[in-house]
Amino acid sequence: MRTDWVPVSAAALVTGATALFVGAQLTPRPDGDGELLRLAGEHTDRSGILAVLLTVAAIGLVIGMPSLFTLFQRRGFHTGLCAAVLLSVGAVLLAAFAQVLVVFRSLTVNDAVTPEAIEAVANDGLQQSMVLGGFAVFYLGELLLALALLRARTTPVWVPWAFVLHVVCGPLGQAVLPEGWRGLGSVLMVAGFAGVAVAANQQGRG
Repeated sequence: MRTDWVPVSAAALVTGATALFVGAQLTPRPDGDGELLRLAGEHTDRSGILAVLLTVAAIGLVIGMPSLFTLFQRRGFHTGLCAAVLLSVGAVLLAAFAQVLVVFRSLTVNDAVTPEAIEAVANDGLQQSMVLGGFAVFYLGELLLALALLRARTTPVWVPWAFVLHVVCGPLGQAVLPEGWRGLGSVLMVAGFAGVAVAANQQGRG
């Protein structure tokens, strides 16, 4: 079976994870109060950069998902498949949110929407639920990926635990970790996907 595509897919996976990491440093952690959407009205340049990064992250992650399956040829295939589906759905939701940011940024720059209108949309329950739901889907995908990797044993043991710790740092980081350490979870996420990419390349060559 030809595996020439594996390095490209693995590189896309790392690119997507890295773009997501950089984007995470530009945004507050979503807590359900609409803070992410307010960026479009209060920091238009920042929201534009974030939209580009989220789009790149979504594309990279979706293209990178097939490389995961080189790691689950014997054990953990079904769990890995569920993880890939959830991570892909999370990536699509990221891309959708990026487009929302672009629309609101354009409306704000052209004075077509007031800060009060953005505030009302940011406080909309459905909007907040969709954003938090997107993060929840991605976190669940990471946990299933960690479980699949632990079963398959095709990566170093630290790789699945990096994903687990990223999920733990997500909801707990704001409350527990000091200010300077709140980006630790994102670093673990990038490290985990980098470990997956390296292992996928090795499996593809084998």
